[in-house]
Amino acid sequence: MRILFVAAVEFELNAVRSAWGGCPADYLLGGWGAEPTRRTLESAFAAGARYDLVVDAGIAGGRPGGPAVGDVVQVVAEQWGDRPGVLLQQPVSRPALDFLPRVTGNTVPALDDRFRQVTYDIETMEGAAFFEACLRQGCGFAEIRAVSNVVGERDHTRWNIPLALQSLQQALETYKKALSCY
Repeated sequence: MRILFVAAVEFELNAVRSAWGGCPADYLLGGWGAEPTRRTLESAFAAGARYDLVVDAGIAGGRPGGPAVGDVVQVVAEQWGDRPGVLLQQPVSRPALDFLPRVTGNTVPALDDRFRQVTYDIETMEGAAFFEACLRQGCGFAEIRAVSNVVGERDHTRWNIPLALQSLQQALETYKKALSCY
């Protein structure tokens, strides 16, 4: 099985590499935000790369009353915060990820409360673009996110990124075992 991991920033990708060590995979730094992620993935696909599974792994904000800081989830549906009612859904269940709760993500184009008018469990900056690129490509995909903060908290010093990365790494190690390193 050929797997591609994509993450927005280097510290997320480092957590993925650390967790997946010893198993073959490709890694792609997508960039922070929807547009860089879309462009990076489409360029990789256009270059002829073919993957059995593409995994978006990183951190996210949890909706108040939703997943707590440190929780890891699998995102099975994504939506654009500025497009209420448009839901992108993962077409195939990933049984090896059944140890993680299934949630809906909201991709916001900017940290602006106007884009939070939809129902969601977590907030991402890249998820809907990732879903769209993979759906267009017709490849298998999964999105795994660890909650680092409560949505709306803009003071990054109050985010618990180290806990989120540690939780993400542990979840990916469990996922690796479930796939038996292929």
